[in-house]
Amino acid sequence: MSENAEQTDILFTPLTINKVTLANRIVMAPMAALSPRLDGHPSEQTIAFLSERAKGGVGLIILGGSAATRRSWGEKPVKTGIRFDDDRFVPDLKRVTDAVHAHGTPIFAELMPGMGAMAKPSAAWPLIAASPKNIVIGRERLPKGMFSPADRVTGTPREATVEEIRQLTQEMAESAVRAQRAGFDGVEVPAMMNYLLTSFLSPRTNWRTDEYGGSVENRARILADIVRLIREKVGPSFPIGLRITANEHVDGGQGPEGFADIARHVEREGLDYVALTDGNYESMHFNISDTDTPTVAHGEAKIFREALSCPVIIGSIHGPENAAQAISAGHGDAVMLARQLLADPDYANKARNGRSQDIIRCDHHNHCMLRLALDFPVRCTVNPRTGRESRQPGGLPPVDRLVKSPIEKAVLTAAGSERFINLLGKFAKKQS
Repeated sequence: MSENAEQTDILFTPLTINKVTLANRIVMAPMAALSPRLDGHPSEQTIAFLSERAKGGVGLIILGGSAATRRSWGEKPVKTGIRFDDDRFVPDLKRVTDAVHAHGTPIFAELMPGMGAMAKPSAAWPLIAASPKNIVIGRERLPKGMFSPADRVTGTPREATVEEIRQLTQEMAESAVRAQRAGFDGVEVPAMMNYLLTSFLSPRTNWRTDEYGGSVENRARILADIVRLIREKVGPSFPIGLRITANEHVDGGQGPEGFADIARHVEREGLDYVALTDGNYESMHFNISDTDTPTVAHGEAKIFREALSCPVIIGSIHGPENAAQAISAGHGDAVMLARQLLADPDYANKARNGRSQDIIRCDHHNHCMLRLALDFPVRCTVNPRTGRESRQPGGLPPVDRLVKSPIEKAVLTAAGSERFINLLGKFAKKQS
């Protein structure tokens, strides 16, 4: 065994989540990078993208970009998503799980109930959140490679009614059953960024005076109710995870102790793991970090690890040696990767075989994030195959891509130019 392999050996010890055993501690984080069909069915590209990462040796894939309720499909701010809100999607979802399982990799489904203040409002789906608080995304807090002429301010949501909360809870449980029928090995409840569930967790965004506001127990109630009902529907052996913010990183925001307390309350209802994300849309430079181990360096991960009995999965650790060190030091039990697995789907295989030096490293320029923000298909500056996995190497792109690609390139050139965006902001100010 090479010295590199010895340094990362702990990454390749099995981890059991409920009754599902992962071959290693490397998890593909949920990403809206799957290019599904416009009607909500997974596409051939969806299957090819996930299969490539499964073949690359990750221990677990968590599917993202989903719509688990009628609301989440109706209010999504992008054109596409993978639907779990109706039985007719189960057969195609089964094609996804079969393709991933062919490589011996388990796959969980992240189930999104609603987007909160980040949603696209309409007459049918007005914005709702725990309380009527909008989101301000400061231009100076954007991650590397992303620029804005001014702060982005969302609309103000209205307070979600108890009836709406209970309806979403029921629909989440029904979607978890569909995921189980489709062959998914587990499900994940997303309470991160500034999405609907997250708005209930912090006193900064939850001012309610009913059973869903005030105390830690009340602010955790929506998550506890969802996990409890899912557990009743799927049985004791089906993994249920929670993705939760580790630290808001904003003035007056909740820190890791508060979020860990929330997670501890939810764990009692049958939670099998907790995955951490740092920051939110108001502190995106924390969420999309250009350095490794932010939740380890700031101490958030250790706080969760000490508060919980279930496994803790930590993110934003791109280097395998750093990932192994974080697990060895007791900060978490596994690591999840997003951008790095766009850059190199074979990351896990290379690390396991002592070839860490051959890993194609994410450049942290966030071209992928810029494309997603503009609702363009995901691409990667260091891996030209990303987003094109379903194409034969050397094959011609579809006709619609021949038309759209030059337009996207022009938009990306402008959107990725700090100077142009600043000039745009100054012009807008003069006109106002």
